[in-house]
Amino acid sequence: MRQHMLNGWLVAALIALVCLLGITAYMEVRKDLPRVACMRDHAVAGRRAAQPENCSTACCGSTAPSA
Repeated sequence: MRQHMLNGWLVAALIALVCLLGITAYMEVRKDLPRVACMRDHAVAGRRAAQPENCSTACCGSTAPSA
């Protein structure tokens, strides 16, 4: 009986760990998305017609990527 209860707690801890890792990865990707979109826009800027700046390209006026 005790082994069954410990296995249940172990499974619950593993599920919680996977959820926390997923949330952390999502937040990091979400935080980095505007920089990646800005770098992509600079790469294709010469091939398309000029468009008004939106908030994702207006915030990154410098061409140097951030570390």
